[in-house]
Amino acid sequence: MSDDTIVAIASPPGIGALGIIRLSGPATIDISDRVFRGKQVPSQARDRTALLGEIVSGDGFPIDQVLLTVMRGPHSSTGEDVAEITCHGGAMAPRLVLRRLLGEGARAAEPGEFTKRAFLNGKMDLAQAEAVSDIVRATSEKALGVAVRQLRGELSQRFYDIEHRLLDWLAVIEANIDFVDEDVEVVDNQDLAADLVEIGGRLELLLEGYEQGRYIKDGLDVAIVGKPNVGKSSLFNRLIGKDRVIVSDLPGTTRDVVDALVGVNGLMLRLHDTAGVRQDPDPVGAEAVRRTRLAVEEADIALIVLDLSSPLSSKDLEIVEEVAAKPHLVVANKTDLPERAEVEPLGPAVRVSALKGWGLGGLLEELRKVAHAQVDDLSFEVIVSERHVVSIREAREAVSQAGASLRDGVPLEFVASDIRLALDCVGAITGNTASARVLDEIFSRFCIGK
Repeated sequence: MSDDTIVAIASPPGIGALGIIRLSGPATIDISDRVFRGKQVPSQARDRTALLGEIVSGDGFPIDQVLLTVMRGPHSSTGEDVAEITCHGGAMAPRLVLRRLLGEGARAAEPGEFTKRAFLNGKMDLAQAEAVSDIVRATSEKALGVAVRQLRGELSQRFYDIEHRLLDWLAVIEANIDFVDEDVEVVDNQDLAADLVEIGGRLELLLEGYEQGRYIKDGLDVAIVGKPNVGKSSLFNRLIGKDRVIVSDLPGTTRDVVDALVGVNGLMLRLHDTAGVRQDPDPVGAEAVRRTRLAVEEADIALIVLDLSSPLSSKDLEIVEEVAAKPHLVVANKTDLPERAEVEPLGPAVRVSALKGWGLGGLLEELRKVAHAQVDDLSFEVIVSERHVVSIREAREAVSQAGASLRDGVPLEFVASDIRLALDCVGAITGNTASARVLDEIFSRFCIGK
């Protein structure tokens, strides 16, 4: 338990109906008694009962009417005594209530300090604590779903299972090392080798889930590519629902890659409007084309836009050929004009009119299919944290080295050392072996009040 009591505004800044201020620490209830005036004193109220009253200044002047709820530790979110004060929203009321609580001895909370205290007091492990931040930052339904499952401990259980198996083997190995003359369980090298292979496979499976986790958390990159003046920017504006990019009949209007986020059936897509692919002697135009090619190369999906009102050119075919190996959709634009292009030889094409807004529903449905093909059904193995990936890789390498040492007849002391290293790597994910520096770095990314 911490010696000091922390406080922070937990609701977002700006105009809103309600403001929420959180207190946590040993002086929470005493401070609540001093600042709250109502029919009941917080210290005498039943646990988790909302009290209607006022926060008053030191001379008894009412600051705001509030609901105050006390949650006594250890059965609270942080494991300490916690009070949540719901006041009116806006710029002033939450700030004045916060100032009053600070004046009574509470300390302003650091970013993520409430969640950090929950971790330190055993209310959640480190992977669950990180999920709190992911929930707040989720930009799609699938990203939220993954974060909630991690908060429930489903991902952590995978690591606990691996940790327990490694610990069991380490105990047997160390007993054989330390009590060689005693009647202890002998290490069965064959069973140990088989178990290490299986554990390594589990870690590899977790690593394979990272690519899907990246798609779910950060969204998929979708590059809109094509010749100049085929309607890429018009399509981009239609898909994001606003005039973000200048549209002109003059070719080469777009000189840089412009991006925006759009949600498609639970997934977040990052659309990139690119400059038209062309030969351009102008250095600025040439740089725009270079950036276009780079955006297409790095994209997860490409939308190849063709102009149905003009015959296909060699440049159209060249663009299609360049993108063919990547997940893509052919978008035949300008259906509001007489059709002069034969797009059937290129495969299925989605016909739209970016100018009129025709066919966008069909395009979004096809884009949804392509996007969801990159993201399989969610499983416990979905990993969204790069920190987790680094630790899993190191654990997998340590387990693999332990297996190799066992096969080569290396003394058990070295096998035990590799298993300890793997345990440290797994423990860094759950928090069992995370250093104070790592904890500070993780929680510093949280918003204040969480």
